[in-house]
Amino acid sequence: MQNLLPNSYLLATGITLLAYLLILGLKQLLTTRIARFIGKPRNQWDDIVVFGAEKTTHFFMASAAIFFGMKSLKHSNTIDHYLNRTFFLISMWQVAVWSYHLLEIWIMALVSRKIQTNRAAASSIGMIQLLARVSLFSMLFLFTLSNLGIRITTIIAGLGVGGIAVALALQRILGDLFSSLSIVLDRPFVVGDFIIVDDFMGEVEKIGLKTTRIRSLSGEQIIFSNSDLLAARIRNFKRMHERRVIFILNLPLKTESEKIKLAVSLITAIIRTKPNVRFERVHFMRISTTLELETVYWVLSDDYDLYMDLQQEILYDIKAGFEGEGISLAYPAQTVQLLPPEVLIRSEVGPTERESKDRLDSIVS
Repeated sequence: MQNLLPNSYLLATGITLLAYLLILGLKQLLTTRIARFIGKPRNQWDDIVVFGAEKTTHFFMASAAIFFGMKSLKHSNTIDHYLNRTFFLISMWQVAVWSYHLLEIWIMALVSRKIQTNRAAASSIGMIQLLARVSLFSMLFLFTLSNLGIRITTIIAGLGVGGIAVALALQRILGDLFSSLSIVLDRPFVVGDFIIVDDFMGEVEKIGLKTTRIRSLSGEQIIFSNSDLLAARIRNFKRMHERRVIFILNLPLKTESEKIKLAVSLITAIIRTKPNVRFERVHFMRISTTLELETVYWVLSDDYDLYMDLQQEILYDIKAGFEGEGISLAYPAQTVQLLPPEVLIRSEVGPTERESKDRLDSIVS
């Protein structure tokens, strides 16, 4: 019996070394000759197999080899129980490594496919990664505890009570966090959009977990908390497909009716000939201190530079057309009322003594 003891340990050592070499050889085989054994061309599942082999750690391979070697020996039930639990924990750690890297690849592949048509993917990747990681490791942790014989219902209940306490203590931060999630899911704006929030305007640079950063037209960076941003009124100019333009021209009151009609026809003809423009209307709108002509048209693009170029060209042509037809534009008008000299003198010197006495008598009576 005593002679058999060393032989059993030698056999366990041999099994351990052989198991390690077999696992190592299998890893090398999968990572270098996958095309020969799985087929050509490689598909997505081939890549997953290769990736899993590449991310298998030497610690796990050595632990698996030692486990197989130790199982060849006869142990007491207690030692065998703890041996199984130890290897289970190591295996779950390796599963967490595989799951983490596969999750990262899946998220990046999902974002890369959608980023060309949906720019929200660029801003949502951080939130997606955070939620996916928390969900993954929570499930693996609870699964591990459950298989180790620990009752997880009490832990879940404790986490629920603790979560309520943490939520109350971090109410402001969690509010910004859930606001970030709302921005990601509802997408009122994405990175690259030009937005106006109250009196601030600029292009969205980054949507973070707590704040959103906007680059203003004057160059500085404006930082909003996500909860404050969603509580405000947001005007998203990137979602604009067409731009409606309204402007008013003022003619002098002495302008003849025929020239007013000519001015309306001239503006209409000029706008109708412009490309990328949809004419809507021109109206003689109001008579006040001047004669007001209101013009409305649409620029068939959201490009601000194109809008300004067209507006400039239209105004140039209208000014030249008015000059050619002898139509004048009104100057800014001010009304000045001239008072008689005696009123000015009385207002300067004030009431006479007799007027003051008569006023006092009328009040007393």
